[in-house]
Amino acid sequence: MARLLVVDDDPSVRYLLEVVLSADGHQVVLADSARKALEVLKRETPDLILLDIMMPEMDGLTLLGRIRAVRRLAKVPVIMLTGGGEELAGPSRALGADLFLEKPVSGKRLREAVRALLDREGYLLPGGERVKSLEAVRAHLRPLLPEEERFKALWLKTPSRRALLSNLVAKGWTESLLRRLLPGPYDLYDLLGHLAYGWPLIPLEERVQRVEAPRFAPLLSRYRQLGRLPLEGDGEVEALAALLYA
Repeated sequence: MARLLVVDDDPSVRYLLEVVLSADGHQVVLADSARKALEVLKRETPDLILLDIMMPEMDGLTLLGRIRAVRRLAKVPVIMLTGGGEELAGPSRALGADLFLEKPVSGKRLREAVRALLDREGYLLPGGERVKSLEAVRAHLRPLLPEEERFKALWLKTPSRRALLSNLVAKGWTESLLRRLLPGPYDLYDLLGHLAYGWPLIPLEERVQRVEAPRFAPLLSRYRQLGRLPLEGDGEVEALAALLYA
């Protein structure tokens, strides 16, 4: 699963691209203009960008030049899409596009192109760096977390769990990024444990089965929804934590 930015002024094209790419499990962010795309790119670093060339106000080639001028975005794969003809392929590649596809493009060809670029690029970390393995991810994440036993203790208390995650977010390690690195039905606790300390992954529902007391049913519903313990709450949240992570 990756987070993809689709930039196209044609709503029907945006819809089709969203349908095709989300069917492969990707999160698709849509922008109907270059300026809207720039607003998105100020907030986040997508795993891949699909960019139409022929757009009003600011065309795709101009936007591509601005993307490649930002260090954080310099290595994000970009697929240029156009119905304007092969003569635009040269300028696209000169500005740093990774692939040039002429419209109309089949869903199969599009999925293959996206998959090939994502496989080639590896894992995108905060700051725009890419690494090839989860072991390399661990080398970047581990120094930001406390010793393993300390991490386990901090996670049991709501204030320290909130502070720990806030510190990670401040350094660019958002929950959405962590879940893109390791997609699946896992508690955020287990994702961090696996990525930072090499723990085996435990499915979220396996943790839920450790809790039998009916009084925790509302909290467990919230836990399933979030994929982690809430970052607010009273002693009941901490009592649930003691059961989940025993």
